[in-house]
Amino acid sequence: MHRSVWHCTFRNLVFFFYLAIDSVCAPAGFRRSFRLSRKDKKTNKSMYECKKSDQYDTADVPTYEEVTPYRRQMNEKYRLVVLVGPVGVGLNELKRKLLISDTQHYGVTVPHTTRARRSQESDGVEYIFISKHLFETDVQNNKFIEYGEYKNNYYGTSIDSVRSVLAKNKVCLLDVQPHTVKHLRTLEFKPYVIFIKPPSIERLRETRKNAKIISGRDDEGAAKPFTEEDFQEMIKSAQIMESQYGHLFDKIIVNDDLNMAFKELKTTFDKLETETYWVPVSWLHS
Repeated sequence: MHRSVWHCTFRNLVFFFYLAIDSVCAPAGFRRSFRLSRKDKKTNKSMYECKKSDQYDTADVPTYEEVTPYRRQMNEKYRLVVLVGPVGVGLNELKRKLLISDTQHYGVTVPHTTRARRSQESDGVEYIFISKHLFETDVQNNKFIEYGEYKNNYYGTSIDSVRSVLAKNKVCLLDVQPHTVKHLRTLEFKPYVIFIKPPSIERLRETRKNAKIISGRDDEGAAKPFTEEDFQEMIKSAQIMESQYGHLFDKIIVNDDLNMAFKELKTTFDKLETETYWVPVSWLHS
């Protein structure tokens, strides 16, 4: 039995890249991820769209899609879990806590970069280091989910890096910008999308007054205290994300308290592996 889910049309948003460096206390295997900031306009780079997902163009969003019940079978790969949220909302910290909770069950992608490898880094651990020519060739061949340029170096998340995690029989945790989600909605990945939402600005002022935000404007990832502007930008970005892309979100978690948000996230993951969910018919019938 099928049912139809109605969608709202939305406009494409333009955001700007900055590289968010994860906490120095991150566990082994926790990779760096790509976040966005409207302030870093010099690093602006359009996301490259996967060829197999061109049917989900923002200019031609269907008014509805037919869905059907789906429950993952034991012999199937895990569904790709996509985490989205505004800068500073605590998405990376929640992802870190998930990885620490079970490193054998959860995994993250290793990004590609064209920058020079540092003495303490190993190829394939912190990054996959490739030449600029090869990176640009891979872009032309639609091998990246998204990519950007920072300080004259490319950084990107490849489709194969997602496949690599899933092939190890792990849940792949991927954080991307919301407008990238539509390109991941395929039979292969069957993504489950979780939106990490900030609490009210009053609660942000109360709970984040002693916290710091990681800035990508410095290649070393210097942390700085939250400002009122950061709080306002976080709320505004979250509102835009939810308004424009809310129909793509399967779950919304408000990160008011980190421990409570983590418990809700963990419960969501446990249910995802055992319960039945509605998914597009196209995900089950190629």
